[in-house]
Amino acid sequence: MYKLKNVNKLTFILISVVLLFSSCSITKPKVIKVKEKYSITIPYNFTQSNNINSEASLQYTDARKDFFVIVIDESQEEFKKALVDNNLIEQYPNNLEGYAGLLLLSMKQNFKYGKISEMKDIKINNMNAKIAEVNEKVSGFDIYYNIALVKGKKTFYQILTWTRSKRKIECKKEMDMMINSFKEL
Repeated sequence: MYKLKNVNKLTFILISVVLLFSSCSITKPKVIKVKEKYSITIPYNFTQSNNINSEASLQYTDARKDFFVIVIDESQEEFKKALVDNNLIEQYPNNLEGYAGLLLLSMKQNFKYGKISEMKDIKINNMNAKIAEVNEKVSGFDIYYNIALVKGKKTFYQILTWTRSKRKIECKKEMDMMINSFKEL
């Protein structure tokens, strides 16, 4: 009986160690450069994807952990043209505030059950940015998003990271690392 207890303890310890290392704790990162426009550091275990969002210039996932990152870039001139063409220039100025306001409105319309935090002003590698957290139900799953909107020299960038809500605490450091590593080239 004594040996059986020791085996059970050893099994428990081994399972605990495996679970600890399979969580979203920060792993060795890799830097990804996209079209000489920007770079972002992502966890080493992420793999490139091409079917997450057709508008994204960067799409990576760790499917085993249901953990994703995409970047969507949009010319500030195209954004201004869209504002003018849709008679929105008075409601949404052609700056980061206007860009964030319009995207926030879109999120509120598209996220039926979501809770969207207030957008906070931050700097990401000397660029003005806004960050927000979103909790939403998608296809029956509770999803946590950590989102950044960044104003580059001539481009607005959306950096979206997400995972299942139950993994938020495990993955938050990696989400922040990816967002804060973003650099315009």
